[in-house]
Amino acid sequence: MRKSPSNGQKVVKQIRIKLHNRDIRILTRIQNYLHMGRIRSDKNKPYSIFIVSTKESMNYILNGVNGLIRLKVPSFKQACVLSNIGYIEPDYNIALYDPYFSGLVDTDGSVVFNYSGNRIECNLEFKYNEYSSKLNFNNTIPKCKPYIIKRSKSSNMQGSKQFLSIAFKFQNVNAMLFIYDYFMHNRLYCDMKFYRVTKIKPFIEIRKYKTSPINSLEHKIYSDFVINWIKYENPLWYKVTFISNLQQ
Repeated sequence: MRKSPSNGQKVVKQIRIKLHNRDIRILTRIQNYLHMGRIRSDKNKPYSIFIVSTKESMNYILNGVNGLIRLKVPSFKQACVLSNIGYIEPDYNIALYDPYFSGLVDTDGSVVFNYSGNRIECNLEFKYNEYSSKLNFNNTIPKCKPYIIKRSKSSNMQGSKQFLSIAFKFQNVNAMLFIYDYFMHNRLYCDMKFYRVTKIKPFIEIRKYKTSPINSLEHKIYSDFVINWIKYENPLWYKVTFISNLQQ
């Protein structure tokens, strides 16, 4: 937002979505779906930004997502006020198979391999505030409720600024198939995360091989699967601590 040069009043300047270049497919999908906006790459950082700047296009987007914005509420409310749009309060109880959860995982979530638990997990984490604390995913994925953790974190390497975060973790072994089913209904557009989700079914078939003798064919099958899972679009895969436990 910026002040208008004519009267000094604040106006909505742009609507932006910033993502890592690895996930630029999400931005191009948004652009193709809306038939508006432009995508600009950051010259000095591995990020790209989807930008909408015309009044008509911004009002179209604001009206389209009104009632669905649950996290960046203060800035969205201000944009609605400046655009003479009545703000609609969202429902924080995310319904069964609601694609909102998939969108959050695409942009802010993670699909991770828990070696000690021998499972594939789906996690979300946000700065704790009055909005993130109201999110309820208990009924979003069948037979799955997230484990909720609140913890103190640092905003930089020196740890000088502390804040409280809230994490939603789908980390039960029995939840894996239901997580897979949810994302088959609501496709992820981050290639890495979608790849990881699609491997849940074949992983269930071979996860028992983890406890096989280290030089056995079964353990080799398990090791190859996990290494390929970790490697996909992950240039730092070799730094994962449990890699040393696998056959290579």
